[in-house]
Amino acid sequence: MDQSVGALLNQVEHFVADVFKNRLSENMFFHNLEHTLLVVEGVQIIAEAVGLSNQEKVLVILAAFLHDVGYTEKYLGHEEMSANMATAFLIKQGLAPEATKVVKSCILATSYPQYPNTLLERVICDADFYHFSLQNYQEYAHRLKKEWKLNLGLDYSQAAWDQLNLNMLQQHEYFTNYGKTILQEKKADNIAILLKRTRKV
Repeated sequence: MDQSVGALLNQVEHFVADVFKNRLSENMFFHNLEHTLLVVEGVQIIAEAVGLSNQEKVLVILAAFLHDVGYTEKYLGHEEMSANMATAFLIKQGLAPEATKVVKSCILATSYPQYPNTLLERVICDADFYHFSLQNYQEYAHRLKKEWKLNLGLDYSQAAWDQLNLNMLQQHEYFTNYGKTILQEKKADNIAILLKRTRKV
């Protein structure tokens, strides 16, 4: 990685950390800096597994860092806001217009339901749901439940929330080969846990 790329990645990390620290609502228990850094980690792992070039890796890492900054402005429809904020930041940093356009497309691809068109978009979409494959998935689900209650007024019983999460995990599909194999297998463990819990109710 050359010096200018390293500097750009440092700048984006500091920008995102600063934006979240100063402008993100305290009610964001899931969509926060911790989630963003997890998506960045997921992107790096998946990008390596699917064989992205160094240049492609940089673009999708930039997208991962910036994909949720729009939550500082609005909750619903944050992806478009994130894409616009990302574009303004990257232009200011001197990133080429074509590269900036790729980053913006990656961010917009994370809108749910996801319809990624390129390999880079598939990588970030899988990374955005990387937590589905983690052993502490339930912890993330609990944080999202709390976030939805305070930001959207959606108050679920635990049984209803477990059922909603089960449906989500069963319907969700990863897009990359790495996602369809490694992540899917780990996600299946969380589906099994939720199946047990919902059957007890």
